[in-house]
Amino acid sequence: MKHYLVFAGTTEGRLLTEYLLNQGAKVHVCVATEYGRILLSKHKNLSISSQRLDQVEMHQLMAAGDFHCIFDATHPYAVIVSENIRSAAQKALLPYYRILRPASKNIEARKIIHVNSMEEAVTYLETSTGNILVTTGSKELHKLCQLSNYQERVYARILPNPHMVTACYHLGFQGKHLICMQGPFSQELNTALLKYTQASFLLTKDSGSQGGFMEKILSAEKEGITTIVIGRPPETDGITLEDIISGNLIP
Repeated sequence: MKHYLVFAGTTEGRLLTEYLLNQGAKVHVCVATEYGRILLSKHKNLSISSQRLDQVEMHQLMAAGDFHCIFDATHPYAVIVSENIRSAAQKALLPYYRILRPASKNIEARKIIHVNSMEEAVTYLETSTGNILVTTGSKELHKLCQLSNYQERVYARILPNPHMVTACYHLGFQGKHLICMQGPFSQELNTALLKYTQASFLLTKDSGSQGGFMEKILSAEKEGITTIVIGRPPETDGITLEDIISGNLIP
């Protein structure tokens, strides 16, 4: 029985895990939080660890387990995490496969501003007025605290994770300004939230089709508001989940 190590935290990670298990493999999944654990269905050949690992801890896990290869299905914006996984796998002399999430193409909405980072987004938003619906997650939410009147302007949509909720609460995102939901979301729900928050801006990342990116774009276009898209780091080396499933490319 082949034994795979999957670093998950995305829809692709969950679907890849389910596929490998259905193929009769044994899988150990690493997720960063307990919330990531509960999204995975129980299986006799599945084991899960739910804490953040540094590169040394990743290597120790790889060296201790009898793994056939390593799958990195972490978020496309988690650059440092992917670098650590790749380096640990090289040190452990294990094959490493990056699972790519294709970027969105042919975006034709009229009111889109592209920026390279959250810092650039903050700089732009500081020159503007109006409410902001933020759908970039909780990791960089602290950077929005640099905005004047951020507690009145910003509405943050994050995962319903107790630790994330507590951290965001202490940053000053409280009451109706903190929306805790598990996505991806339909265009209709995005539209409803834009109306509820009376948003003038939607701040998002290019999360691809699995992350409901186009649904966000279309809802913002329908409401006539400006979308600010934080560009994703370029990735060329890897395979997609579709490549594995349709082409049976299991190492």
